Amino acid sequence: MAARQHIYTVEQRVKIKARDGGAHFPPSEGSKGALGVIAPQLFQEWPGTFLEREHDVPPEYYVTVDSGVTEIISEDWLEPAPPDAPPAPEAARPWPK
Repeated sequence: MAARQHIYTVEQRVKIKARDGGAHFPPSEGSKGALGVIAPQLFQEWPGTFLEREHDVPPEYYVTVDSGVTEIISEDWLEPAPPDAPPAPEAARPWPK
């Protein structure tokens, strides 16, 4: 059984959902409802090792929130940013092109 695939891409603008519950640790209180961008350090797949994700566990992403803080956030806390969302601040995207 294959693990769930990543659905977000590097530098994609995302919104961190503000909701309660769930089986995975939520993002910090300061990040709920915040806008961010997917940082390039996506978690690697480790098929065949003890680090391999299970089928029903959502992928996790590094997300740089507009405040400049980068957090690891589970896919079930993310959604694409609305079309009218402002672009991410350049200072919050410190990685090289």
